[in-house]
Amino acid sequence: MHFKNTEYLKEWAELNAIALILGIFAGLGAIVFGKMIELSKHFFGIIFQRGFQDALSIIVIPAIGGAIVGPIIYKYCSESKGHGVPEVMYAVMANKSNIRKRVAFFKTIVSSITIGSGGSAGREGPIAQIGASIGSTFGQFFNFDEKKKRILVVSGLSSGVAAAFNTPLGGTIFGLELILTNFSPISVIPIALSSVISVSIARTILGPESAIKVATFTFNPAEIPFYMLLGAVMGIVSFFYIKGFYFIEDSFDKIKIPFYIKPAIGGFLTGLVGFSFVGYGVLGGGFEGMNAALSGQIGLTLLILLFFAKFFATSFTLGSGASGGIFSPSLYLGAMLGGALGIIFDNFVPNVISSPPAYALIGMGAFFASVAKVPLTCIIMIPEMSSDYSMIPTLMLSVFVSYGISALFLGRSSIYLEKLNKKISTTKYFSKDLSDVAAMDIMTEDIISMDPDIPLKKFWDYVKKYKKLGFPVIKDGQLIGMMSNSKVKNIDSKKIPFLKVRDAMSPPIYVYPYDKVPKVLSIMDEIQCGRVLVINPSSKETLGIITKSDILKAYRIAKNIGDDEDKFKISGEFEEEISHISQKIHDKLKWPKIK
Repeated sequence: MHFKNTEYLKEWAELNAIALILGIFAGLGAIVFGKMIELSKHFFGIIFQRGFQDALSIIVIPAIGGAIVGPIIYKYCSESKGHGVPEVMYAVMANKSNIRKRVAFFKTIVSSITIGSGGSAGREGPIAQIGASIGSTFGQFFNFDEKKKRILVVSGLSSGVAAAFNTPLGGTIFGLELILTNFSPISVIPIALSSVISVSIARTILGPESAIKVATFTFNPAEIPFYMLLGAVMGIVSFFYIKGFYFIEDSFDKIKIPFYIKPAIGGFLTGLVGFSFVGYGVLGGGFEGMNAALSGQIGLTLLILLFFAKFFATSFTLGSGASGGIFSPSLYLGAMLGGALGIIFDNFVPNVISSPPAYALIGMGAFFASVAKVPLTCIIMIPEMSSDYSMIPTLMLSVFVSYGISALFLGRSSIYLEKLNKKISTTKYFSKDLSDVAAMDIMTEDIISMDPDIPLKKFWDYVKKYKKLGFPVIKDGQLIGMMSNSKVKNIDSKKIPFLKVRDAMSPPIYVYPYDKVPKVLSIMDEIQCGRVLVINPSSKETLGIITKSDILKAYRIAKNIGDDEDKFKISGEFEEEISHISQKIHDKLKWPKIK
Protein backbone atom coordinates (compact mmCIF):
# COMPACT_ATOMS: atom_id res chain seq x y z
CA MET A 1 0.00 0.00 0.00
CA HIS A 2 1.32 3.44 -0.93
CA PHE A 3 0.77 6.38 1.42
CA LYS A 4 0.84 9.89 -0.02
CA ASN A 5 2.23 11.38 3.20
CA THR A 6 4.96 8.83 3.84
CA GLU A 7 7.64 11.46 4.40
CA TYR A 8 5.36 13.45 6.70
CA LEU A 9 4.53 10.36 8.76
CA LYS A 10 8.19 9.42 8.92
CA GLU A 11 9.09 12.84 10.35
CA TRP A 12 6.42 12.66 13.05
CA ALA A 13 7.27 9.05 13.88
CA GLU A 14 10.85 10.19 14.44
CA LEU A 15 9.67 13.06 16.65
CA ASN A 16 7.46 10.75 18.71
CA ALA A 17 10.32 8.28 19.16
CA ILE A 18 12.54 11.08 20.44
CA ALA A 19 9.71 12.31 22.70
CA LEU A 20 9.53 8.82 24.18
CA ILE A 21 13.26 8.91 24.99
CA LEU A 22 12.82 12.45 26.30
CA GLY A 23 10.13 11.17 28.67
CA ILE A 24 12.62 8.68 30.10
CA PHE A 25 15.21 11.40 30.65
CA ALA A 26 12.62 13.79 32.14
CA GLY A 27 11.35 11.11 34.52
CA LEU A 28 14.87 10.31 35.64
CA GLY A 29 15.60 14.04 35.88
CA ALA A 30 12.62 14.56 38.19
CA ILE A 31 13.79 11.69 40.38
CA VAL A 32 17.36 12.99 40.53
CA PHE A 33 16.09 16.48 41.33
CA GLY A 34 13.92 15.13 44.16
CA LYS A 35 16.86 13.16 45.55
CA MET A 36 19.07 16.25 45.32
CA ILE A 37 16.55 18.17 47.43
CA GLU A 38 16.58 15.38 50.03
CA LEU A 39 20.39 15.35 49.98
CA SER A 40 20.44 19.11 50.42
CA LYS A 41 18.03 18.89 53.37
CA HIS A 42 20.24 16.19 54.92
CA PHE A 43 23.38 18.29 54.40
CA PHE A 44 21.88 21.37 56.01
CA GLY A 45 20.34 19.19 58.71
CA ILE A 46 23.85 18.10 59.70
CA ILE A 47 24.82 21.76 59.96
CA PHE A 48 21.77 22.24 62.21
CA GLN A 49 23.19 19.65 64.57
CA ARG A 50 26.68 21.12 64.74
CA GLY A 51 26.58 24.12 66.98
CA PHE A 52 23.64 26.32 66.00
CA GLN A 53 20.81 26.93 68.40
CA ASP A 54 17.50 25.84 66.84
CA ALA A 55 16.01 29.32 66.33
CA LEU A 56 19.29 30.74 65.07
CA SER A 57 19.86 27.87 62.66
CA ILE A 58 16.38 28.25 61.15
CA ILE A 59 17.20 31.88 60.38
CA VAL A 60 20.79 31.35 59.26
CA ILE A 61 20.51 28.19 57.13
CA PRO A 62 18.37 29.75 54.35
CA ALA A 63 20.89 32.61 54.25
CA ILE A 64 23.74 30.11 53.86
CA GLY A 65 21.83 28.44 51.03
CA GLY A 66 21.38 31.82 49.36
CA ALA A 67 25.07 32.61 49.81
CA ILE A 68 25.93 29.38 47.97
CA VAL A 69 23.53 29.72 45.04
CA GLY A 70 24.11 33.45 44.39
CA PRO A 71 27.68 33.13 43.04
CA ILE A 72 26.80 29.97 41.08
CA ILE A 73 23.94 31.73 39.29
CA TYR A 74 25.98 34.88 38.74
CA LYS A 75 29.09 33.16 37.40
CA TYR A 76 27.85 30.09 35.56
CA CYS A 77 24.17 30.24 34.57
CA SER A 78 22.04 33.37 34.93
CA GLU A 79 19.02 31.53 33.44
CA SER A 80 18.79 29.38 36.57
CA LYS A 81 17.66 32.39 38.61
CA GLY A 82 14.00 32.62 39.64
CA HIS A 83 10.95 30.54 38.68
CA GLY A 84 12.16 28.77 35.55
CA VAL A 85 8.90 28.82 33.59
CA PRO A 86 9.21 32.43 32.28
CA GLU A 87 12.71 31.60 31.08
CA VAL A 88 11.31 28.68 29.08
CA MET A 89 8.57 30.90 27.64
CA TYR A 90 11.19 33.45 26.64
CA ALA A 91 13.32 30.80 24.93
CA VAL A 92 10.30 29.66 22.92
CA MET A 93 9.15 33.16 21.99
CA ALA A 94 12.41 34.98 21.40
CA ASN A 95 15.23 32.46 21.06
CA LYS A 96 13.84 29.85 18.65
CA SER A 97 13.38 27.35 21.51
CA ASN A 98 17.13 27.21 22.10
CA ILE A 99 18.17 26.71 25.74
CA ARG A 100 21.77 26.36 26.77
CA LYS A 101 22.78 22.78 27.61
CA ARG A 102 24.18 23.80 30.98
CA VAL A 103 20.80 25.04 32.24
CA ALA A 104 19.51 21.58 33.25
CA PHE A 105 22.60 20.86 35.33
CA PHE A 106 22.86 24.20 37.11
CA LYS A 107 19.09 24.55 37.65
CA THR A 108 19.16 21.18 39.42
CA ILE A 109 22.02 22.30 41.66
CA VAL A 110 20.85 25.78 42.66
CA SER A 111 17.16 24.90 43.07
CA SER A 112 17.88 21.84 45.22
CA ILE A 113 20.14 23.96 47.45
CA THR A 114 17.54 26.74 47.67
CA ILE A 115 14.68 24.41 48.61
CA GLY A 116 16.82 22.10 50.75
CA SER A 117 18.15 24.97 52.83
CA GLY A 118 14.63 26.19 53.62
CA GLY A 119 14.00 28.64 50.80
CA SER A 120 10.29 29.09 50.19
CA ALA A 121 9.99 27.72 46.67
CA GLY A 122 8.61 24.73 44.83
CA ARG A 123 9.78 22.01 42.47
CA GLU A 124 7.50 22.79 39.51
CA GLY A 125 9.44 25.68 37.99
CA PRO A 126 12.87 24.05 38.24
CA ILE A 127 11.77 20.65 36.91
CA ALA A 128 9.85 22.39 34.11
CA GLN A 129 13.00 24.27 33.08
CA ILE A 130 15.15 21.16 33.51
CA GLY A 131 12.84 19.11 31.28
CA ALA A 132 12.56 21.92 28.73
CA SER A 133 16.36 22.24 28.66
CA ILE A 134 16.70 18.52 27.95
CA GLY A 135 14.07 18.80 25.20
CA SER A 136 15.86 21.77 23.63
CA THR A 137 19.16 19.89 23.77
CA PHE A 138 17.58 16.97 21.91
CA GLY A 139 16.17 19.34 19.30
CA GLN A 140 19.52 21.04 18.77
CA PHE A 141 21.36 17.70 18.61
CA PHE A 142 19.06 16.39 15.86
CA ASN A 143 19.13 19.78 14.09
CA PHE A 144 15.33 20.11 14.13
CA ASP A 145 13.52 23.16 12.81
CA GLU A 146 12.01 25.66 15.24
CA LYS A 147 8.54 24.05 15.24
CA LYS A 148 9.84 20.62 16.24
CA LYS A 149 12.22 22.08 18.81
CA ARG A 150 9.30 23.95 20.34
CA ILE A 151 7.31 20.72 20.64
CA LEU A 152 10.27 18.99 22.30
CA VAL A 153 10.72 21.90 24.71
CA VAL A 154 7.05 21.71 25.70
CA SER A 155 7.31 17.91 25.91
CA GLY A 156 10.25 18.23 28.29
CA LEU A 157 8.48 20.84 30.40
CA SER A 158 5.25 18.84 30.59
CA SER A 159 6.92 15.51 31.31
CA GLY A 160 9.08 17.05 34.03
CA VAL A 161 6.06 18.53 35.81
CA ALA A 162 4.08 15.33 35.28
CA ALA A 163 6.79 13.18 36.86
CA ALA A 164 7.40 15.57 39.75
CA PHE A 165 3.73 15.63 40.81
CA ASN A 166 2.51 12.26 39.48
CA THR A 167 0.08 14.01 37.11
CA PRO A 168 0.41 12.76 33.50
CA LEU A 169 -2.67 14.53 32.14
CA GLY A 170 -2.15 17.67 34.23
CA GLY A 171 1.46 17.94 33.07
CA THR A 172 0.40 17.63 29.44
CA ILE A 173 -2.31 20.29 29.77
CA PHE A 174 0.09 22.59 31.64
CA GLY A 175 2.53 22.73 28.72
CA LEU A 176 -0.22 23.14 26.13
CA GLU A 177 -2.14 25.81 28.04
CA LEU A 178 0.90 27.80 29.09
CA ILE A 179 3.19 27.72 26.06
CA LEU A 180 1.82 25.81 23.05
CA THR A 181 -1.49 27.68 23.05
CA ASN A 182 -2.08 27.24 19.31
CA PHE A 183 -1.60 23.56 18.60
CA SER A 184 -2.81 20.84 16.28
CA PRO A 185 -3.90 17.43 17.58
CA ILE A 186 -0.82 15.79 16.09
CA SER A 187 1.39 18.12 18.18
CA VAL A 188 -0.21 16.80 21.36
CA ILE A 189 0.92 13.22 20.76
CA PRO A 190 4.65 13.65 21.54
CA ILE A 191 3.85 15.85 24.55
CA ALA A 192 1.37 13.35 25.99
CA LEU A 193 3.67 10.44 25.17
CA SER A 194 6.65 11.95 26.98
CA SER A 195 4.46 12.81 30.00
CA VAL A 196 3.09 9.28 30.29
CA ILE A 197 6.57 7.76 30.00
CA SER A 198 8.07 10.14 32.57
CA VAL A 199 5.30 9.40 35.09
CA SER A 200 5.70 5.67 34.49
CA ILE A 201 9.42 5.93 35.24
CA ALA A 202 8.77 7.97 38.40
CA ARG A 203 6.02 5.61 39.63
CA THR A 204 8.18 2.55 38.99
CA ILE A 205 11.05 3.91 41.08
CA LEU A 206 9.22 6.01 43.68
CA GLY A 207 5.79 4.40 43.83
CA PRO A 208 2.32 5.84 43.04
CA GLU A 209 2.00 8.00 46.16
CA SER A 210 -0.18 11.12 45.80
CA ALA A 211 1.43 14.51 46.42
CA ILE A 212 -1.32 15.68 48.78
CA LYS A 213 -3.41 13.70 51.25
CA VAL A 214 -7.13 14.38 51.48
CA ALA A 215 -10.23 12.68 52.78
CA THR A 216 -13.16 12.20 50.40
CA PHE A 217 -15.26 15.34 50.67
CA THR A 218 -19.03 15.46 50.33
CA PHE A 219 -20.86 18.23 48.51
CA ASN A 220 -24.06 20.05 49.40
CA PRO A 221 -25.70 21.85 46.41
CA ALA A 222 -26.54 24.71 48.77
CA GLU A 223 -22.80 25.41 48.93
CA ILE A 224 -22.61 26.58 45.30
CA PRO A 225 -22.83 30.31 46.20
CA PHE A 226 -20.05 29.84 48.76
CA TYR A 227 -17.74 28.13 46.27
CA MET A 228 -18.44 30.95 43.82
CA LEU A 229 -17.58 33.47 46.55
CA LEU A 230 -14.42 31.49 47.25
CA GLY A 231 -13.45 31.82 43.58
CA ALA A 232 -14.14 35.56 43.60
CA VAL A 233 -11.95 36.10 46.66
CA MET A 234 -9.14 34.05 45.09
CA GLY A 235 -9.31 36.11 41.91
CA ILE A 236 -9.07 39.40 43.81
CA VAL A 237 -6.29 38.25 46.14
CA SER A 238 -4.26 36.83 43.23
CA PHE A 239 -3.98 40.34 41.78
CA PHE A 240 -2.50 41.73 44.99
CA TYR A 241 -0.28 38.67 45.35
CA ILE A 242 1.29 39.15 41.91
CA LYS A 243 1.75 42.89 42.37
CA GLY A 244 3.18 42.41 45.87
CA PHE A 245 5.52 39.66 44.71
CA TYR A 246 7.01 41.80 41.94
CA PHE A 247 7.14 44.87 44.16
CA ILE A 248 9.47 42.95 46.47
CA GLU A 249 11.48 41.62 43.51
CA ASP A 250 11.82 45.14 42.08
CA SER A 251 12.90 46.39 45.50
CA PHE A 252 15.71 43.81 45.55
CA ASP A 253 16.72 44.84 42.03
CA LYS A 254 17.11 48.44 43.19
CA ILE A 255 19.49 47.57 46.04
CA LYS A 256 22.96 48.74 45.00
CA ILE A 257 24.93 45.65 45.95
CA PRO A 258 26.31 42.79 43.82
CA PHE A 259 23.63 40.38 42.63
CA TYR A 260 25.29 37.30 44.09
CA ILE A 261 24.88 38.69 47.62
CA LYS A 262 21.12 39.29 47.33
CA PRO A 263 19.97 35.63 47.63
CA ALA A 264 21.74 35.46 51.00
CA ILE A 265 19.81 38.53 52.18
CA GLY A 266 16.59 37.01 50.86
CA GLY A 267 17.39 33.76 52.65
CA PHE A 268 17.99 35.58 55.92
CA LEU A 269 14.65 37.41 55.64
CA THR A 270 12.94 34.13 54.76
CA GLY A 271 14.41 32.55 57.88
CA LEU A 272 13.16 35.44 60.01
CA VAL A 273 9.65 34.91 58.68
CA GLY A 274 9.72 31.13 58.93
CA PHE A 275 11.26 30.44 62.32
CA SER A 276 7.96 31.17 64.12
CA PHE A 277 6.09 28.65 61.96
CA VAL A 278 8.32 25.58 61.92
CA GLY A 279 6.46 22.46 60.83
CA TYR A 280 3.80 24.35 58.88
CA GLY A 281 5.58 24.54 55.52
CA VAL A 282 6.46 28.23 55.43
CA LEU A 283 10.02 27.13 54.66
CA GLY A 284 10.52 24.81 51.69
CA GLY A 285 7.79 23.63 49.33
CA GLY A 286 5.06 23.64 51.96
CA PHE A 287 3.27 20.32 51.46
CA GLU A 288 3.24 19.53 55.19
CA GLY A 289 1.32 22.75 55.81
CA MET A 290 -1.08 22.03 52.95
CA ASN A 291 -1.82 18.54 54.26
CA ALA A 292 -2.45 19.96 57.74
CA ALA A 293 -4.93 22.47 56.31
CA LEU A 294 -6.64 19.77 54.24
CA SER A 295 -7.11 17.60 57.31
CA GLY A 296 -8.61 20.47 59.32
CA GLN A 297 -5.77 20.62 61.86
CA ILE A 298 -5.18 24.40 61.62
CA GLY A 299 -7.40 27.06 63.17
CA LEU A 300 -8.65 30.25 61.54
CA THR A 301 -6.11 32.70 63.01
CA LEU A 302 -3.14 30.49 62.20
CA LEU A 303 -4.37 29.90 58.64
CA ILE A 304 -4.39 33.65 58.03
CA LEU A 305 -0.96 34.12 59.62
CA LEU A 306 0.47 31.27 57.53
CA PHE A 307 -0.93 32.85 54.36
CA PHE A 308 0.97 36.09 54.96
CA ALA A 309 4.09 34.30 56.22
CA LYS A 310 4.27 32.16 53.07
CA PHE A 311 3.69 35.17 50.84
CA PHE A 312 6.62 37.09 52.32
CA ALA A 313 8.88 34.03 52.56
CA THR A 314 8.31 33.18 48.88
CA SER A 315 8.74 36.78 47.76
CA PHE A 316 11.99 37.14 49.71
CA THR A 317 13.36 33.83 48.40
CA LEU A 318 12.59 34.25 44.70
CA GLY A 319 12.57 38.04 44.60
CA SER A 320 16.15 38.14 45.84
CA GLY A 321 17.29 35.96 42.94
CA ALA A 322 17.35 32.44 44.38
CA SER A 323 16.01 29.53 42.35
CA GLY A 324 12.74 27.67 42.71
CA GLY A 325 9.16 27.36 41.51
CA ILE A 326 6.03 29.35 42.27
CA PHE A 327 3.52 26.50 41.85
CA SER A 328 3.78 24.87 45.30
CA PRO A 329 3.83 28.20 47.19
CA SER A 330 0.74 29.29 45.24
CA LEU A 331 -1.06 26.05 46.13
CA TYR A 332 -0.08 26.66 49.75
CA LEU A 333 -1.51 30.18 49.71
CA GLY A 334 -4.72 28.90 48.13
CA ALA A 335 -5.02 26.16 50.75
CA MET A 336 -4.55 28.57 53.67
CA LEU A 337 -6.92 31.20 52.30
CA GLY A 338 -9.47 28.60 51.22
CA GLY A 339 -9.30 26.84 54.59
CA ALA A 340 -9.84 30.16 56.38
CA LEU A 341 -12.87 30.95 54.21
CA GLY A 342 -14.27 27.47 54.85
CA ILE A 343 -14.13 28.06 58.61
CA ILE A 344 -15.68 31.53 58.26
CA PHE A 345 -18.52 30.19 56.09
CA ASP A 346 -19.10 27.33 58.54
CA ASN A 347 -19.38 29.80 61.44
CA PHE A 348 -22.09 31.73 59.59
CA VAL A 349 -24.06 28.80 58.13
CA PRO A 350 -22.96 25.64 59.98
CA ASN A 351 -25.82 23.55 58.60
CA VAL A 352 -24.87 24.30 54.99
CA ILE A 353 -21.10 23.80 54.89
CA SER A 354 -20.47 20.06 54.70
CA SER A 355 -16.69 20.17 55.21
CA PRO A 356 -14.65 23.37 55.83
CA PRO A 357 -11.32 21.70 54.81
CA ALA A 358 -12.83 21.06 51.35
CA TYR A 359 -12.52 24.80 50.75
CA ALA A 360 -8.77 24.50 51.27
CA LEU A 361 -8.56 21.93 48.47
CA ILE A 362 -10.74 23.91 46.07
CA GLY A 363 -8.86 27.07 47.04
CA MET A 364 -5.59 25.53 45.88
CA GLY A 365 -6.86 25.13 42.33
CA ALA A 366 -8.79 28.39 42.22
CA PHE A 367 -5.85 30.45 43.44
CA PHE A 368 -3.24 29.02 41.08
CA ALA A 369 -5.67 29.23 38.15
CA SER A 370 -5.99 32.98 38.67
CA VAL A 371 -2.29 33.48 39.43
CA ALA A 372 -0.95 31.56 36.42
CA LYS A 373 -3.94 31.81 34.06
CA VAL A 374 -4.09 28.03 33.60
CA PRO A 375 -7.67 27.06 34.56
CA LEU A 376 -7.78 23.76 32.67
CA THR A 377 -4.49 22.67 34.22
CA CYS A 378 -5.86 23.24 37.72
CA ILE A 379 -9.13 21.45 37.00
CA ILE A 380 -7.16 18.38 35.92
CA MET A 381 -4.03 18.54 38.09
CA ILE A 382 -5.55 19.09 41.56
CA PRO A 383 -7.74 15.95 41.35
CA GLU A 384 -4.74 14.00 39.99
CA MET A 385 -2.54 15.19 42.85
CA SER A 386 -5.15 14.29 45.47
CA SER A 387 -6.57 11.17 43.76
CA ASP A 388 -10.05 12.59 44.42
CA TYR A 389 -12.03 13.20 41.21
CA SER A 390 -15.38 13.80 42.88
CA MET A 391 -14.42 17.45 43.39
CA ILE A 392 -14.20 18.32 39.68
CA PRO A 393 -17.63 20.04 39.29
CA THR A 394 -17.06 22.20 42.36
CA LEU A 395 -13.48 22.90 41.34
CA MET A 396 -14.60 23.96 37.86
CA LEU A 397 -17.05 26.44 39.35
CA SER A 398 -14.51 28.10 41.64
CA VAL A 399 -11.71 28.04 39.07
CA PHE A 400 -13.69 29.76 36.34
CA VAL A 401 -14.99 32.43 38.74
CA SER A 402 -11.47 33.12 40.05
CA TYR A 403 -10.07 33.18 36.52
CA GLY A 404 -12.74 35.63 35.37
CA ILE A 405 -12.26 37.95 38.33
CA SER A 406 -8.49 37.89 37.88
CA ALA A 407 -8.89 38.71 34.19
CA LEU A 408 -10.79 41.88 35.14
CA PHE A 409 -7.69 43.11 37.01
CA LEU A 410 -4.84 41.61 34.97
CA GLY A 411 -6.28 40.86 31.54
CA ARG A 412 -4.52 37.75 30.26
CA SER A 413 -1.36 38.51 32.19
CA SER A 414 -0.14 36.16 34.90
CA ILE A 415 2.69 35.73 37.37
CA TYR A 416 4.67 34.11 34.54
CA LEU A 417 3.85 36.72 31.89
CA GLU A 418 4.64 39.60 34.26
CA LYS A 419 8.15 38.17 34.55
CA LEU A 420 8.32 37.58 30.81
CA ASN A 421 7.27 41.18 30.12
CA LYS A 422 10.12 42.43 32.32
CA LYS A 423 12.58 40.16 30.54
CA ILE A 424 11.41 41.29 27.11
CA SER A 425 11.50 44.98 27.99
CA THR A 426 15.04 44.80 29.36
CA THR A 427 16.62 42.66 26.62
CA LYS A 428 18.71 44.73 24.21
CA TYR A 429 20.84 43.10 21.57
CA PHE A 430 21.52 43.62 17.88
CA SER A 431 22.24 41.00 15.27
CA LYS A 432 24.51 41.72 12.37
CA ASP A 433 21.52 40.85 10.15
CA LEU A 434 18.29 42.77 10.70
CA SER A 435 16.26 39.73 9.66
CA ASP A 436 17.10 38.26 13.08
CA VAL A 437 16.36 41.41 15.11
CA ALA A 438 13.05 41.46 17.00
CA ALA A 439 10.73 44.43 17.44
CA MET A 440 11.37 44.45 21.19
CA ASP A 441 15.06 45.12 20.54
CA ILE A 442 14.63 48.38 18.65
CA MET A 443 11.43 49.83 20.09
CA THR A 444 11.33 53.04 22.09
CA GLU A 445 9.84 52.32 25.50
CA ASP A 446 9.21 55.95 26.49
CA ILE A 447 5.72 56.36 25.04
CA ILE A 448 3.75 59.60 25.06
CA SER A 449 0.06 58.77 24.65
CA MET A 450 -3.07 60.84 24.10
CA ASP A 451 -6.48 60.51 25.70
CA PRO A 452 -9.26 60.07 23.12
CA ASP A 453 -11.33 62.84 24.71
CA ILE A 454 -8.69 65.56 24.30
CA PRO A 455 -9.78 68.32 21.86
CA LEU A 456 -8.20 67.69 18.47
CA LYS A 457 -6.89 71.26 18.31
CA LYS A 458 -4.41 70.37 21.09
CA PHE A 459 -2.68 67.83 18.84
CA TRP A 460 -0.18 70.41 17.57
CA ASP A 461 0.61 71.38 21.18
CA TYR A 462 1.67 67.74 21.71
CA VAL A 463 3.80 67.83 18.55
CA LYS A 464 5.52 71.03 19.66
CA LYS A 465 6.05 69.87 23.26
CA TYR A 466 7.22 66.30 22.64
CA LYS A 467 8.84 66.69 19.18
CA LYS A 468 6.89 63.74 17.78
CA LEU A 469 4.49 63.43 14.86
CA GLY A 470 2.39 60.52 16.10
CA PHE A 471 0.93 59.32 19.38
CA PRO A 472 -0.89 56.17 20.51
CA VAL A 473 -4.40 56.80 21.82
CA ILE A 474 -4.95 54.95 25.10
CA LYS A 475 -8.06 54.76 27.26
CA ASP A 476 -8.08 52.96 30.64
CA GLY A 477 -4.81 51.27 29.80
CA GLN A 478 -6.06 49.86 26.49
CA LEU A 479 -4.76 50.86 23.08
CA ILE A 480 -7.67 52.07 20.94
CA GLY A 481 -6.08 54.06 18.12
CA MET A 482 -3.26 56.12 16.65
CA MET A 483 -3.13 59.87 16.03
CA SER A 484 -0.67 61.28 13.47
CA ASN A 485 0.10 64.60 11.83
CA SER A 486 -0.87 63.33 8.38
CA LYS A 487 -4.33 62.49 9.69
CA VAL A 488 -4.87 65.98 11.12
CA LYS A 489 -3.58 67.66 7.95
CA ASN A 490 -6.34 66.00 5.93
CA ILE A 491 -9.12 67.43 8.11
CA ASP A 492 -10.88 70.68 7.24
CA SER A 493 -9.38 73.29 9.59
CA LYS A 494 -12.85 74.72 10.22
CA LYS A 495 -13.97 71.41 11.74
CA ILE A 496 -10.97 70.87 14.02
CA PRO A 497 -12.23 73.08 16.94
CA PHE A 498 -15.34 70.89 17.19
CA LEU A 499 -13.61 67.51 17.11
CA LYS A 500 -11.92 65.31 19.67
CA VAL A 501 -8.99 62.98 19.13
CA ARG A 502 -11.31 59.94 19.00
CA ASP A 503 -13.11 61.50 16.01
CA ALA A 504 -9.95 61.61 13.91
CA MET A 505 -7.74 58.77 15.13
CA SER A 506 -6.79 55.81 12.96
CA PRO A 507 -7.10 52.15 13.99
CA PRO A 508 -3.99 51.04 15.92
CA ILE A 509 -1.21 49.44 13.88
CA TYR A 510 0.85 47.10 16.02
CA VAL A 511 3.27 44.19 16.10
CA TYR A 512 4.31 41.78 18.84
CA PRO A 513 7.62 41.96 20.75
CA TYR A 514 9.16 38.96 19.00
CA ASP A 515 8.11 39.91 15.45
CA LYS A 516 11.19 40.51 13.33
CA VAL A 517 12.18 43.86 11.80
CA PRO A 518 11.42 42.82 8.19
CA LYS A 519 7.83 42.09 9.18
CA VAL A 520 7.63 45.52 10.84
CA LEU A 521 8.86 47.12 7.61
CA SER A 522 6.38 45.12 5.54
CA ILE A 523 3.52 46.42 7.66
CA MET A 524 4.79 49.99 7.44
CA ASP A 525 5.14 49.78 3.66
CA GLU A 526 1.84 47.99 3.11
CA ILE A 527 -0.18 50.48 5.18
CA GLN A 528 2.00 53.47 4.33
CA CYS A 529 2.58 54.50 7.93
CA GLY A 530 5.68 55.85 9.66
CA ARG A 531 5.28 54.15 13.02
CA VAL A 532 3.89 50.99 14.60
CA LEU A 533 3.22 50.10 18.22
CA VAL A 534 4.56 47.05 20.04
CA ILE A 535 2.02 45.37 22.30
CA ASN A 536 2.03 42.44 24.70
CA PRO A 537 0.26 39.55 22.92
CA SER A 538 -1.53 38.46 26.09
CA SER A 539 -2.46 41.58 28.05
CA LYS A 540 -2.53 43.91 25.01
CA GLU A 541 -0.50 46.38 27.05
CA THR A 542 1.47 48.86 24.92
CA LEU A 543 5.17 48.16 25.43
CA GLY A 544 6.79 50.55 22.97
CA ILE A 545 6.74 52.25 19.59
CA ILE A 546 8.88 51.81 16.48
CA THR A 547 9.46 54.52 13.91
CA LYS A 548 11.43 54.27 10.68
CA SER A 549 14.23 56.23 12.33
CA ASP A 550 14.47 53.44 14.94
CA ILE A 551 14.86 50.91 12.12
CA LEU A 552 17.48 53.07 10.42
CA LYS A 553 19.39 53.40 13.68
CA ALA A 554 19.33 49.61 14.10
CA TYR A 555 20.52 49.17 10.53
CA ARG A 556 23.40 51.59 11.00
CA ILE A 557 24.47 49.87 14.23
CA ALA A 558 24.20 46.42 12.64
CA LYS A 559 26.29 47.47 9.64
CA ASN A 560 28.69 49.67 11.65
CA ILE A 561 27.89 52.62 9.39
CA GLY A 562 28.53 55.15 12.12
CA ASP A 563 26.93 57.04 14.94
CA ASP A 564 25.47 59.91 13.00
CA GLU A 565 21.82 58.90 13.05
CA ASP A 566 20.54 62.08 14.69
CA LYS A 567 20.16 63.83 11.34
CA PHE A 568 17.77 61.08 10.21
CA LYS A 569 15.20 61.57 12.97
CA ILE A 570 11.65 61.69 11.68
CA SER A 571 10.48 65.18 10.87
CA GLY A 572 8.47 66.81 8.13
CA GLU A 573 11.64 67.41 6.06
CA PHE A 574 13.21 63.97 6.34
CA GLU A 575 10.20 61.63 6.35
CA GLU A 576 10.46 60.96 2.62
CA GLU A 577 14.21 60.29 2.91
CA ILE A 578 13.66 57.81 5.74
CA SER A 579 10.90 56.08 3.78
CA HIS A 580 13.22 55.76 0.78
CA ILE A 581 16.06 54.34 2.90
CA SER A 582 13.74 51.90 4.68
CA GLN A 583 12.52 50.64 1.30
CA LYS A 584 16.14 49.93 0.37
CA ILE A 585 16.59 47.98 3.59
CA HIS A 586 13.36 46.11 2.87
CA ASP A 587 14.48 45.20 -0.65
CA LYS A 588 17.92 44.14 0.59
CA LEU A 589 16.37 41.74 3.12
CA LYS A 590 14.03 40.32 0.44
CA TRP A 591 11.17 39.90 2.90
CA PRO A 592 7.80 39.21 1.20
CA LYS A 593 5.12 41.82 1.65
CA ILE A 594 2.06 40.98 3.71
CA LYS A 595 -0.98 40.29 1.55
